[in-house]
Amino acid sequence: MRVRSLLLAVCMVVVPLLAMFSHRVPPDLARAVRALAARAWAGVTGSGRETTEPHAIAAQPAEPVPQPAAGLPPAVAEPAQSPASAGRLEAEEALVRLGATAIGCQPVPGGTGMLASCRVAVDPSGELERVFQAAGEDRPAALRRLLTEVETWRRSTAWRPPAGRGS
Repeated sequence: MRVRSLLLAVCMVVVPLLAMFSHRVPPDLARAVRALAARAWAGVTGSGRETTEPHAIAAQPAEPVPQPAAGLPPAVAEPAQSPASAGRLEAEEALVRLGATAIGCQPVPGGTGMLASCRVAVDPSGELERVFQAAGEDRPAALRRLLTEVETWRRSTAWRPPAGRGS
């Protein structure tokens, strides 16, 4: 009975406190605790194996932008691109310039067309993110609509002063 009471007290006090003040925890400490918890959960404590964090994987772009090979002229280093892939790459590069991460595009579930999504940091520390989604008939169209949404949001929030501490 005491164990149940202790568990109930933890759930009623500690969990809400963690939820209220988790944004105050430094990112490095949060990563260390996450890695420690993952090792403990997997039963690997003390073995020295590294675990991969799901947040680190999700923060990378879904498809890397191809880079020209070192030492080759640009005409040889870059493969010939169709107009559709060139439009897709331009939209992805523009999204990256606007600060977007986790850029992805996938088929619309149960429908036709493509659904593009990305995350954009709301605050300078990057702890708060906003998720954007846009649908289109194909990948370039979905990415262009996504770019339009991110640009519109950036323009609408540009006049606001940066959030201060405690606001």
